[in-house]
Formats: sequence, C-alpha cells, structure tokens
Amino acid sequence: MNTRQMYDQWFEMNRAAIDPFMRWNEIALQAAERMAGSRQMYDQWFEMSRMAVDPLMRWNEIALQAAERVAKCNLAIAQDCLEMGTRQIQLNCETRDPEKWKDGEKKLISDFGQKIADHAADYLKVAKETQDALNEWASQAAKETAERAARAAESAVRAGEEAKTAAGAGAQRGAKA
Repeated sequence: MNTRQMYDQWFEMNRAAIDPFMRWNEIALQAAERMAGSRQMYDQWFEMSRMAVDPLMRWNEIALQAAERVAKCNLAIAQDCLEMGTRQIQLNCETRDPEKWKDGEKKLISDFGQKIADHAADYLKVAKETQDALNEWASQAAKETAERAARAAESAVRAGEEAKTAAGAGAQRGAKA
C-alpha cells in the first residue's frame, strides 16, 4: 500500500464519519416534512448543515495533500540516506589509501549536504504552498459565511414582511365577515 492509498483511505474514513450525519439530516428532514407538510424550513436546515461540513471537507483535502507531499519528501530523504550509507560502505571496502578515502569521504559528505539542503527547500515549498492554500480556504470560508449571513438577513426581513402582509389580509377578512 503506497502513501497515496493510505491518505485516500484516511480521507474516505473522514467522509464516512460525516456521511451518517448528513444522512441523519435527510431522514430528519423527511420525517419533519411528513409531520409539518412544509419542506422549506427543513431544506434550509439541511443546506446549512451541508454548508457547515463543506469547509471541513476542503480543509481535509488540503491537509491530505500536504501530508502526501511531506511523505514524498521524507521518502526522498530516506532514499538519499540509504544511498549515502551504501556509497560509504563501498568506499570503505574499496579504498585502501587513507588520502583517497579522505577525499572520497569529503565528496560524499558534500554531495549529501547539498541533497539535504535541497530537501529543506522542498519542505519550505510544501509549507508555503500549504499555508497559502489554508489562507485561501479561510478567506473563502469567511467570504461565503458573510454572504450567507447577508442572504439570511434578507430572507428574515422578507419573511417578516410576508407575515405582516398575511396578518393584515387575515384581519381584513375577519372584519368583512
């Protein structure tokens, strides 16, 4: 099983943990609809539940991608360490002249040091890109929340106006009767 498969399973386990909650919402919505006869309020409730879970799922995707990239970096370092050890053993077994051994060891250490520096740059790139993705995620979530709040306020105002209109019409019918 490779790293991507492990992270895919982790992501699916998170999705599986949330799916029953979403299914429960749908069942509750259907039951409430049967009892009350109106689905609008429950559709809004279900949509709010979905909107609450969506940002968490996006965050999960970002975390999964970051973890996968870090695992790839770790694997590359492990491969370089193994290569360094193999080359060191080969140098120790094949070189009898101390000066040649010292020169070979210096070259090995220099090459390995450069690879470690390159890997450090890779880690920093992963951290920067993950930070950017999380910042974008937070900005998008805040923007969507503000838009939803504005729409909810407008909807509440309209509902209040409709209720006043309906109450006024009912009072007029009562006065005529």
